[in-house]
Amino acid sequence: MPEPGAGKTESGPILGGIGIIRRGDRFLIRVRPEGTVYAGYWEFPGGKCEPGETLEQTTARECLEETGLQVAVGALRRVIEHAYPHGLVRLHFFDCTPIDLAAEPPSEHRCRWVKAEELRAYRFPEANEAIIEELEREAKGSLL
Repeated sequence: MPEPGAGKTESGPILGGIGIIRRGDRFLIRVRPEGTVYAGYWEFPGGKCEPGETLEQTTARECLEETGLQVAVGALRRVIEHAYPHGLVRLHFFDCTPIDLAAEPPSEHRCRWVKAEELRAYRFPEANEAIIEELEREAKGSLL
C-alpha cells in the first residue's frame, strides 16, 4: 500500500481513491462537472490522494465531497493504472457502502443509482472499463 499523502510520486502516476458505492443491486455514479477533464462523462466518485491521507481516507473524503454521502470504505477491489493524455493515474477502487442506507445525494451532485447491467449506457473514462466488466460479471453470476 502506498504511503499516506502519496498523491503523486516524483516520476510516477497520480494516485487516486475511487468508491464503488453499492446499495442493494445499484451503484452510485455521477456526471463529471463542466470545466473538468472528461466533463460530461460519468464516473464512480473519487479523486486524488492529498498529502497525509491514506487511499481509504481519500476515498471517503472524495465520496463525501462529490456525492454528499458518508461511506464506509471496504475492501480494495482493484488497482488500475492508465495513461490518459493529461497524465498517468493509478486508481485504487474500493467497495463502499453508504453509512445511511436511506440517504440520497443532493440533486446538485448529479448522481444516479444504476444497476450493473445498465452501466454501459453511460459514457465513462477508459480506466473504468475493467471495473464495469467485473461488476457486470458479478451481477450475472448472482442471477444464476
